[in-house]
Amino acid sequence: MEKIIKKITEIRRQLHKQPELGYKEFKTTELIRETLAEQGIQFTPFKNLKTGGFAEIGSGKTLLYRADIDALPILEDPKNKYISENPGVMHACGHDFHTAIGLGLLLYFQENPGELKGKLRVIFQPAEETTPSGAAFVIKEDIWENAVAILAIHVNSEDSTGEVSLSKNAANGSNTSVNIVLKGPGGHTSRPDQSVDLILYGCEYVTQLHTYIKNKTDPRDTVSFAFGKISGGHAKNAIPQSIELLGTLRTHSNKVLLQSQNLIDMFSKNFCKLHNLKIDIDFPSSCPVAINDSHLVNQFLNYFSENFENKLTILQKPSMGADDFAFYLHKVPGLYLRIGGAGKGAAHTGEFEVNEKIFEPALNTIKGYITYFFEKS
Repeated sequence: MEKIIKKITEIRRQLHKQPELGYKEFKTTELIRETLAEQGIQFTPFKNLKTGGFAEIGSGKTLLYRADIDALPILEDPKNKYISENPGVMHACGHDFHTAIGLGLLLYFQENPGELKGKLRVIFQPAEETTPSGAAFVIKEDIWENAVAILAIHVNSEDSTGEVSLSKNAANGSNTSVNIVLKGPGGHTSRPDQSVDLILYGCEYVTQLHTYIKNKTDPRDTVSFAFGKISGGHAKNAIPQSIELLGTLRTHSNKVLLQSQNLIDMFSKNFCKLHNLKIDIDFPSSCPVAINDSHLVNQFLNYFSENFENKLTILQKPSMGADDFAFYLHKVPGLYLRIGGAGKGAAHTGEFEVNEKIFEPALNTIKGYITYFFEKS
């Protein structure tokens, strides 16, 4: 195990130094292929994507592990121990660790085949951070033969090294892009009565829409709806002909997500009639809610209680952040775990850093559960 941890630690450093954005992970894919080839493990590229691929160990009933491989368009803090050599691009969400652990699992079970009573297929997925999502394309690949479940992890710099946490239901929120355009005839600001004052009505629309969704949603359900960009107009004395609002809609229930989209449509139609304007609504991308399978949750809790003394946290409030791991759950049941990295900085910031000491407890936890999974399934 010590040799494997040393190997994947070195690989993680290489990945961190050469981060690549979604659908451009060419060097990353080649490093994965070379690492596996050195150990005699075949790497299979995806048919419909130019980056990423999968590798497998064992035979028979198959458990999948998803490793996301892309980075983010973020400038790294120069105070971090290992720095991106691609300025403005950074592994600011731990995908370098997820990938290294995926490689570590393959190397471990190759050396210890007696501990694997089935097949482990590791998916090296591009573009988790990108729209459209990489998982939406990967699920169309030939990776589902004999597949019965899928596993993913996410490192968390804010938790102690190796601390495991999971949700019994929704592991992540949905993330639906919302593009709304208000349209009117425009006009001179000296005669707003002869046009449609889109700035005024746009402000009303935002505040009233939020109130409407809140009042029409069961208070026991979670909905986060916020605009991140508003644009329109070119001159201080000209009422614009259009205003664009860009935002996101997030929930912990796919049912609530659909309901919220319908509420936006319904409110907008009534708002148009009231103010004599037009509203175009588009949901150009949507990542569903990632919901942990109850059987896998209970199985993991049993495994953990039998094998570890360190703390496992049941999350009472799941993350509202999305993960396209959710797409795989339309194919097979899945389990999404969080593992502490005792680092610093929040995810998606230049200060994000995870302690490499995570590798030993993380690899022990995950490889042990994979063995347990096949023994109990």
